[in-house]
Order: sequence, then structure tokens, then C-alpha cells
Amino acid sequence: MAPLRKQDLLARTALIALLALCAWAVARHVGVATDDEAGIRMVLPDRVAGWTGEDIFFCSSRTCGHRFYGRQLPALPPAACPDCGSPLSQMNWAERDMLPADTELIRKFYVPSDPRTPPLNVSIVLSGDDRSSIHRPEVCQTAAGNSIVKREIIRVPLENGSFLDVMVMDMVLPPDPAASRPAYHTFYAYWFVGKDRTTASHWQRMWWMAWDRIFRGVSHRWAYIAVHGPRNPADESHLQVAARFAAALQPRLLLDSPAAP
Repeated sequence: MAPLRKQDLLARTALIALLALCAWAVARHVGVATDDEAGIRMVLPDRVAGWTGEDIFFCSSRTCGHRFYGRQLPALPPAACPDCGSPLSQMNWAERDMLPADTELIRKFYVPSDPRTPPLNVSIVLSGDDRSSIHRPEVCQTAAGNSIVKREIIRVPLENGSFLDVMVMDMVLPPDPAASRPAYHTFYAYWFVGKDRTTASHWQRMWWMAWDRIFRGVSHRWAYIAVHGPRNPADESHLQVAARFAAALQPRLLLDSPAAP
């Protein structure tokens, strides 16, 4: 048998040390307490910067599945689907089937006052007791047929002097000749907010979740904020759009900020 290389030996030693540390932490924290406190308030404002938002609802019936904007419904919150009478929800039936039952989700469609600015679809997903409510955004976007052509984290300055890191994915939905649909270019920006923590990295969030569970014996609820809209593939103006919207939205979601319509 060939002797272990120095790098392999160091890696194995580090792994054994990590496993030993985890075993000690698990023995010390036998149970994991679920913390129901979220890091944000689950309210999307009616107005954000130069955009005005309205709620989006979906019929819970698989056979109907129609989508409605708030202006199309006689009353809010809506009582039932005007087409088939099934309950309405801000989750579509596929999301309802896939996500744990105690997952919370809200969404709005934001229309800009400036016609040169794109409209935006914005959503917040908040995990419940089952922390699997949130997964890598790339999985859903590629499953929907999008190709991710670029990923980058932008650092967004906030009014209080701090920064918000936001992941922005440039995507393209390939053309569909059968439907006479050309390629559709979009961007998808997202970030995660936990209790006293914010990150644009799915893996950083997973690390913090593991750290809290192993070393603190607690599991916090995490929120996943997403901003989705069209982009011009000839320039990077969508980065400014994502930054401007995120900078205006993030402070209004935090628990210590004043409630706003």
C-alpha cells in the first residue's frame, strides 16, 4: 500500500478532529430547540422606492390553477377562486405539494412608476419547523427550464451605513419555436435572512444552521427573499435595478424597523 501523501494525511486528521468535535457537541446538546422567531417581518410593502406592488394569488386546484392579481378579485383577502370556487393562496399548488405544511410564503408583483424600469416579481419564503422549506434557488430555476449564464454577488450599500450582499443570477429561457416564443432574458436576485444574520450564500446559511444546531442546540427560522425581473442582455442595468430595490426593501423587513404600508 502506498504511503499517504502529506495533504491526504492532513485532510484525514482534520476530518477526524471535526468528527470528534461534532460528537462532543452532540453529546453536550442532546436536544435541538426550535426557535419560532424570524429575522424579518413577513410583510411586503405596498410601495418600494419607485414601484407599487399588488398581491398575487393562486387557485389551489390542480385542474384550475389560475393566477389572480389583487385588482382582479372583489375583496382582499379573497374568499375563493372566482373560476372554480377552490381556496386561493399565495402558493401555487405545486409549491403547496412540495413545501412543508408550515412554510410561509408571500409575494407581490411590483409595477414601476418609470416605464423605463422593469416590473418585478418579489417573494419571501419563511421556513417552519421543517427547515427544508428553503433550498438552493438554482435548483428551481433550472428545473423551470432556465439556463444560468452568470452568477455574482453584489454589495448593496444601505442607508444606515452597512451593506447587504445579494446574489444575482443572469438567466435565459431558451426560445420555443413551436410556440413562436423568442429567448427570454431575466435576472433572479436573492438573499437569506436569519436571526441576526444575513447572507447571499446558500452554503453560508447551511453552515450557520449546522453551527447553531450542533454548538448552540437551537434551530432558527430562515427567510429567503427573491427579486425576479426581465433584463437587457446587452448591458448590466439590471444590477442597478436589483441593488436599488434590495436597498429599499431590506430595511423595511427588519423587525426593528417601523411598519410601513
